[in-house]
Amino acid sequence: MNTPESDRPTETSIGYLFLLKQNSAFRNLWYGQVISELGNWVSSIALYALILQLTGSGMAMAAAMMAKLLPMVIISPFAGVVIDRIDRKTVLIASDILRCFTVLGLLIVDGREDLWIVYSLILFEVALTGFFEPARSAILPSIVEKNHLVTANTLSGVTWSIMLTLGAALGGFVVSVFGIKTALILDALTYLLSTWFIIKISYPNTKYEERINKKKSSGIKGLLEGLRYLISHPTVLAFTLLKSGMAIKGGIMTLIPLFASRLWTDPAAVSMSVGIMFSSRGIGSAIGPVLVRKWLGESPKILKGAILAAFFLGSFAILAFSFSKNIWMASLCIGLSGMSGSIVWVFSTALIHLEADRNFLGRIFGIEMALLTLIMGISNGLVGVTIDKLQITIQSVILWMSGIYMIPGMLWILFLTLRVSLKKS
Repeated sequence: MNTPESDRPTETSIGYLFLLKQNSAFRNLWYGQVISELGNWVSSIALYALILQLTGSGMAMAAAMMAKLLPMVIISPFAGVVIDRIDRKTVLIASDILRCFTVLGLLIVDGREDLWIVYSLILFEVALTGFFEPARSAILPSIVEKNHLVTANTLSGVTWSIMLTLGAALGGFVVSVFGIKTALILDALTYLLSTWFIIKISYPNTKYEERINKKKSSGIKGLLEGLRYLISHPTVLAFTLLKSGMAIKGGIMTLIPLFASRLWTDPAAVSMSVGIMFSSRGIGSAIGPVLVRKWLGESPKILKGAILAAFFLGSFAILAFSFSKNIWMASLCIGLSGMSGSIVWVFSTALIHLEADRNFLGRIFGIEMALLTLIMGISNGLVGVTIDKLQITIQSVILWMSGIYMIPGMLWILFLTLRVSLKKS
């Protein structure tokens, strides 16, 4: 029996620095990622500080997190159709420019009565991100050779993690010293700089892009085509659902600021401690995929095994977080949780790139984004409700999250077992 393509070892890959040096298109895409994600995390810390300053409510914080996530549930699937129909570079540029002006709109917020403006602008920014992120994932195989895709995905994942580390720390510092508005202006400027780098991207394979543009269909029809493709390709569907399993622990984003507000009463100290914990998450996220690739390799079999281990590592890290008594123990646990999530994120994306038809990548990543943000939004919402309305302690909420996070790990074991059985039969 022939070995499925997703189980075949990839050809010899290259190092991270060599990929950046050799591939100018990927280098410019990466530069844009570095700049914009640094600004994103600075503004995220500013947003947490703004919500706490205006309300001090766990439910209000959870609502902000849901506003940052749930629009993608509606936008991303249809954004995927657009991404598969028009030039993906154009989608990236338009998204960055519009996000710049959206962030600047937050500068007019002056008091609690302006909270609706915060939520409205968050919704619009996230809707634009619903176009940007699937487009960035979908464009990657067009500018990177297939045997370099694992390297490119690992580098992109590590970059996200490092920018989280630096951005969260910088955000805590900027908000504490210069204020929330300065952090927002900094984020807006990074979107413009990201746009400049993306404009410089050139495609080595223009025929592929021309072929995509010829296959046009209506939004609903195009989305249904994508869904039919996933249903008829269960392996790709399983890879697409992995991030949704990881998103179960998304409520950590709400728990981190609440945990910090329990330790400190001074707003500056809360912002700084939130920055420390998010920085720890970034450090853990950066370490995971790099160590797996360096020590074990990058064959599809290794990637799948690493994903399995990551789910159970994440469950253990969340369990330990529930017993944390100080900022440093909490930061260590958040770092391990970040390592778990990064492995699932990076390697599931690489497996999709290796297995899926390029003509459907926009829709695949759009549907994936919608599902994972739905689960993440629900997770954040449940955290806010259980703490504010049901008066359940933070420790109890985290313990429940730890147990539930084991479910996708067990489902992944079932999928891998069934796949082995089918190959033997």
